[in-house]
Amino acid sequence: MRLSFLEPLDRLSTSIVDGLCDPARRRRVAFILVCVYAAAWTIYGVIAKSSQDINADMAEQVVWSREPALGYPKHPPLLAFAVKLWFTVFPLADWSFILLAAVILAAGIFLAIELCGIWLDDEKRATVPFLLAAIPFYNFLGLKFDQNGTLIPIWALAMLAFMHSLETRRPGWSILTGIAAAAAMLIKYWSGFLLAALAIAALADRRRGAYLRSPAPWLVALVFSVAMLPHIIWLFHEHFPPLTWITTRRSSYAIADFSRSLGEYSFGTLGYVTGALALVTFVIRPPPEAVRDSWFAIDPARRAATLLFWTPLLLPIFVAAVMRVNLLSLWNTAAFNLLPVMVLATPLVKMSRSTAKQVASIVIAITAIVVAVSPIVALAKLMTGVENDAAYARLAAVAVENTWRETTAAPLRLIAGPFGLATSAAFYMTDAPSTYADFSDYLSPWITPTRIAREGIAIICPADDTPCVDHMAALAAAGPHGQRTEVTLARHWLGFAGAAKRFVITTIPPRP
Repeated sequence: MRLSFLEPLDRLSTSIVDGLCDPARRRRVAFILVCVYAAAWTIYGVIAKSSQDINADMAEQVVWSREPALGYPKHPPLLAFAVKLWFTVFPLADWSFILLAAVILAAGIFLAIELCGIWLDDEKRATVPFLLAAIPFYNFLGLKFDQNGTLIPIWALAMLAFMHSLETRRPGWSILTGIAAAAAMLIKYWSGFLLAALAIAALADRRRGAYLRSPAPWLVALVFSVAMLPHIIWLFHEHFPPLTWITTRRSSYAIADFSRSLGEYSFGTLGYVTGALALVTFVIRPPPEAVRDSWFAIDPARRAATLLFWTPLLLPIFVAAVMRVNLLSLWNTAAFNLLPVMVLATPLVKMSRSTAKQVASIVIAITAIVVAVSPIVALAKLMTGVENDAAYARLAAVAVENTWRETTAAPLRLIAGPFGLATSAAFYMTDAPSTYADFSDYLSPWITPTRIAREGIAIICPADDTPCVDHMAALAAAGPHGQRTEVTLARHWLGFAGAAKRFVITTIPPRP
């Protein structure tokens, strides 16, 4: 019975690994593999998240896309543009947003296979997607479409293009390196550490003389600068809002404070890759001397990989110490594309076909189990609750729209309230409103008293959120008489009911 149960899994892993080891068809097999991977995690995401509503950070990208700009209060603008493009093709729905996140992860794994293939061959190369799939950034955490997860394929592409530019010095690879580097920076400034890694790797390479004498690095710099120029102009004009945001939110005011963040950054980062390291330790079983030869290899063949891997992980510690900024391990989401190279590239690690198949079988089995239990995850989230009132956003959107329709015939263009609730509710509203998140002029620079007077605004607060209710009263007192109501909302899922919660809604219609 056990053998018959395992035979389909063994045949599947054998087919995949054999295909990934075949130079004639490995790219085709890798493409099919990541497409299936994206489909599996889309199914998981749609089911597991069906008892809650869209994450506020994801909904924020949609809100930003409704206010086109060259930059936003927290981050550069590229993700807002990408979301705008995606939802011109796909419907504005939870499932299509989860699909986008899964596609990004699949692209990241495919590009990482190509990148690691510079240093790994045959069975070692075939193991790359399965080691990465054991890192939660490439699945669970990556299903949240945000700046961190979307950097995974962009960083892999930048490193891949850079290595080919360094090797061939062809203009096409240099242009692609510049585009990818600029895209990374236009998603999140943390990518400055990627730029540092590329520069250090180029200067430390034995081919640096020929590379620097060629047009290649200067073409990279030119393309990057041209792509970044509009945003840089915006930064100076607006007085660097994203930098203000990070220094305000993550400033370290004491050595103990920074030490705690450094501990979380270090051990948290290690914790995220524990699954992949466990596969290496207990399945691949490298000898002790191979471990010593893996992580800090400085021989010419592996020096670039070592620098590209470690620079974005270690350099932030020194920069943060100087700037007195607390670190967060989640910011390292895009830093592990080269982890398989770190653990497998040493010639002291011997990888057999059967070992590669065993790694593949374990990861495939775990993925299948995770997808199978997704309904249980959804039920658990319903019963335990989720942050930022994410269980109530869709219901709140309906309640606010109904109250607004009773107040005025004008379209609902603005909604105010706590960041998480107002932003997620705006995602579901038919009039595609912008938000006045946390009643903050900084978070919502598109909101002005003139716009509120011209378009009106709806406000929703949890009934027990006193500061929010106070802001609501202040706005209502300054505007035309609208409508105030209280509603009790409870999320239902497959016959189960979540906790009920009371909300206060106030509408302020446009001035005549």
